[in-house]
This record gives sequence, C-alpha cells and structure tokens, in this order.
Amino acid sequence: MNSRSLIVFSIPLLVLFGILMGSLFIVQQTQQTLVLEFGKLIRVIKEPGLYFKIPFLQNVRSYDNRILDFDLSAIPATLADQKRLLVDTFARYRIVDPALFYRTVQNEQGAEQRLRILNQSIALSVLGQVKLTDVLSPKRATIAKTIRDQMNIAAKAFGIEVVDLQLRGTDLPPENSEAIFNRMISERKQEAQEFRSRGDEISQEIKATADKERTIILAEATKQSEIIRGQGDAYVTEKAAATYGKDIGFYDFYRSLNAYKVALNNETTTFILSPKDSFFKYLSR
Repeated sequence: MNSRSLIVFSIPLLVLFGILMGSLFIVQQTQQTLVLEFGKLIRVIKEPGLYFKIPFLQNVRSYDNRILDFDLSAIPATLADQKRLLVDTFARYRIVDPALFYRTVQNEQGAEQRLRILNQSIALSVLGQVKLTDVLSPKRATIAKTIRDQMNIAAKAFGIEVVDLQLRGTDLPPENSEAIFNRMISERKQEAQEFRSRGDEISQEIKATADKERTIILAEATKQSEIIRGQGDAYVTEKAAATYGKDIGFYDFYRSLNAYKVALNNETTTFILSPKDSFFKYLSR
C-alpha cells in the first residue's frame, strides 16, 4: 500500500473518530448538564458519568450543582424610624432546577443579576418595617432570615434556591455620618454636664450635712465636757472642803504660805504695809 492509498484510507477513520469523540461527553460529580438540540432542551442529566449525544446537532450546557457565593451590592435603605443605612448583604444559592434555570436566566451572570434586583426590592421592603435598634440588636439575624425566605420564594421562578443571606454590613451614608457623629458628641457633652451638675449638687448636700453634724457633735461634746468639768470641780471642792474642814487653822496657814509664794517670788516686789498687818501674821511670830 503506497502513501496515497494510506492517506485515502486514513481520512474516513479520522472522520469517524471525530464523530465518535463529538458524540461523547462527561458529566462531573459537581455538575448537572442539559442536552440541547438547536437550543431546545432534550435531556437533563444530574448523575456523573460518560454520556452520548448526536454530534453537530446536539450540544451540552453544564451548571455547578454546589452552593455558590454571591456578594450583593450595598443598597441605601430608609428604616421605620426614618434612619438611613447602607446595607451590604451576602447570599449563597444553588441551582436546583437546571432546565428552568436555562429557560429563565441562561447562566450564572443572569441569575446574579436577577438576585440583585430581588434583593434590592425585598430588602428595602423588610428594612422599611424595622428600626435602627432592631438592626443593631440580636434581631438582626431574624431580619436577614426574613429577607432570605422572601428571596427564596421569588427565586424559585428561576430554578434557584437561596440557601443563606447575611447582613454583612450596616453603615451610615457618608452625608449623614458627620451630622450624626456631631450630634452624638453634643449629646454626650450635655449628659456629662448634667452628671457634673448633679455631682456638684450632691457634693454640696453632703458638705452641708457634714457641717451640720459636726456642729451638733461639737456642741454636744462641749456640753458634756462642761458637765464633766463642773462635776469634777464640785467633787474637788467637796473633797477640799471636807479635808480643810478638819483643821481650819492649818488651812488658813496653808493658804497664807501659797499667798507668800506668789507675792514674794520677785525680789523687786515692794509692799507698803504695816508690819502688824494680818498679811504678815505668820511671819511676825
């Protein structure tokens, strides 16, 4: 067999091989596949394996059967108490009906576009019924679940199941942040001034009460000390009278000696008295 005959014989084999390879396709474990014939759905394959199709007439389109992540755009929302927030959400979804998915959104880009529209309308509706304190409290999880449930109901029309949705961020719009921040500063300053004023008032009350109690305590102490002093003086006088009354002459002599001691303690002291004066009666004997 010459080379020309070999080429002629090989061409049909190559064509046959190409047709055979064009009729085979593999569905992976993570895929679900549609078989299309001129755009018309022929088969839905969800089990992994090797499959056949009509070459040139049929083609396949595969979708991921795993849970897919999707960052939704931040949207400005007005809450029930007229507070405005920028709400940033994060969703997770999966394709549960690939045939419906193909007919309605075609691909993941189309699905995410529809989810973005759904999220915006549903999130605005739900957030419009709650207050800022709810969004910043444990009720936040309930709010996110409500948005997810409503999105899931609407997404079924596209063959999609919304598995999860989280309110990832809730921030104030830039135009409101500075005004709210300044208002918060003003409110904190006002509260601080009120605390200081109340503290000064309480301080004055405590000082006044302390001064009053101090005056009362000192007066009572002075009264008690005068009573005790009087009792002591009376006791001394009583004991002295009892003691000196036993010998009046000795008592008179003792008093005179004390008078001499006081009067004559300075050498320059001069007395102009009669030597017979009764003051010197114990010195002239």
